[in-house]
Formats: sequence, C-alpha cells, structure tokens
Amino acid sequence: TPSLLTSEQIARIIGELKANFNINDEAEITLEANPATLSMESLRGYRQSGVNRLSMGVQSMNDEILKRLGRIHTAGDVITDVQNARVAGFDNINLDLMFAVPGSSLDTTTSDIEAVTGLGPEHISFYSLQLEEGTAFFKEFERGELKEVPDEIDRATYHAGANLLKEKGYEHYEISNFAKHGYESRHNLKYWEMAPYLGFGLGASSFVDNKRITNVSSLEDYFELTSKGAPPTAEVHENSECDNVAEAVFTGLRKIEGIKYEDVFGSYEEFWEYYRDAFEEAREYAREGKLIIDEEGMRLTSDGIDISNSIMRLFV
Repeated sequence: TPSLLTSEQIARIIGELKANFNINDEAEITLEANPATLSMESLRGYRQSGVNRLSMGVQSMNDEILKRLGRIHTAGDVITDVQNARVAGFDNINLDLMFAVPGSSLDTTTSDIEAVTGLGPEHISFYSLQLEEGTAFFKEFERGELKEVPDEIDRATYHAGANLLKEKGYEHYEISNFAKHGYESRHNLKYWEMAPYLGFGLGASSFVDNKRITNVSSLEDYFELTSKGAPPTAEVHENSECDNVAEAVFTGLRKIEGIKYEDVFGSYEEFWEYYRDAFEEAREYAREGKLIIDEEGMRLTSDGIDISNSIMRLFV
C-alpha cells in the first residue's frame, strides 16, 4: 500500500524520477491508497510532492461487507478521506468498487454505486471478486467453506452496475473501468494500447524496446544486484511479432471501442489472413451478437464481455 509511505518519502521518489527522466509537466501521477491510511497532513504532502491523482481501494460502502473482506476502513472513513482529498487539492480521484463478494447482492452493489457516485469521483473501477492463491478467501474456498456468488448473479450485477454508472454520467471505456469525460486512466490505457512502460521495485514489470522485463522479488537479491550497478532483472522475454499481435488484440479488446486492424496488423484482409484459422469462429460470435466485426476493426458487445476470455483466446 503506497500510502503507508510518508509524503516525504513519496516526494523523494518523485524527485529522483524527475532528476533522472524527462517527465512532462502535465504527467498524470497516481498514488494508490487504502482508506484509513490517510490523514489531512499526508494528503496535503502527497499533493505538494507532485501526486495529482488519488486511487483508493474502497471495495464497498457496506461496513459488514468490508469486515468480510478483512478491510480496516469503514464507509465513514471513505467519505472523510475523499472530502479531505478535495480540500488538499486533488481534482482527479478514482475509487475501486468490488462486486460478487460473498454476502453481497444486487441491492448492496446498487447501494455501493449510489454512495460512491454521490462522492463525485472522476473515475470508478468496478470489478468482481477473483480468488487469488494465498488469500484468506482462497483458503476458505479450498476448505469448501466459501459460498461463491453464482455466475448468473455475478453477470447480472455487472450489467446492472454498468448501466447505473452510465446513468450517473460515467463513460464505460474499458471492461472494468468508468470515467467522467477526459478522466480515463492514462496509466491503464498504456497497457491496453501496448505502449512502453517502466516498472521499478520488487517484482515490477516493464515493457521496453519490445522486451517484457520482470524484476526480482527478493529484497536481498534486489539490493545485491543494484549495489553492483546491475539491473535487478529476474526475467527478460523479447516479444516476437506473434506475441505483439496477440497481446495487442486481447488487451485492445478490453477497451469498449475495441481494436482497429491498422493499429494491430494492417488492413482487414491482412488481419484476417493472419488469423484465418480463427475467422469462422469469430464470425459465429458475431452472428450470436457477442462480437462486432467491421471493415475497420472489432469490439465486444455487452453480451460478449461476459465471455470475453473465450473470444480473446481465439487470438492468442
């Protein structure tokens, strides 16, 4: 949680980056934060250090669900932190919301959206619970103690939530992301548009010079390598043309606008010649109303989002 760092530490990091890289004065600089780890003093310090976008892991505005998630904050903390962030000068705030959590329902998710949009954030991430190995939920799942939300309820909640967010004035620009006009996350868009990026720190990933680079995850190894002036690299994979095309398709299809052939692999004819083995199955998804294919590109429909992984696998 980056907000566990003091504003002085954040300022030092940003200062080092600016001293070593040519960073645009208008760059979007986001700090991830958990509610209840922030204070008025720290928020003012973060803003003065150059942070101009705050992203908070709200997850829910229901205190019982927050307890179930093991969160230390309450809905009241979220309200206070957003209000304080505004006073501190933040005019670009993202709030993360989670649905399909055990104990949640369509009604609790609707209430969450009403409460969060009432705070007026510029950006909202809206995603369902995913079980990750090593977490308390995953261990419950392995023991057979976790009652998961059925897929049909998960999907109904997603569509109802997406429609409500659009009614509240948020543009649905990526499968799990909604923004007021002009506030789409620049950071996330870089991933979905195959732009280069640098990652620093333990386990960080980079995409530079057509290489996907992963740093070591051990602090001891990291210090040992950097003290010798060596990059703290654990793995380097140089993308092939096949890698680049496949990644451009499945990341691009996450965007609601989809992909344009010219941004991925030439014209309509060239693209579908490259993917000739996938063409008929893709056309079948189009006939079923899951995928829109035209002369310029393709994109998922609202129903297609529900089976996005099945569609994306055609191009990998």
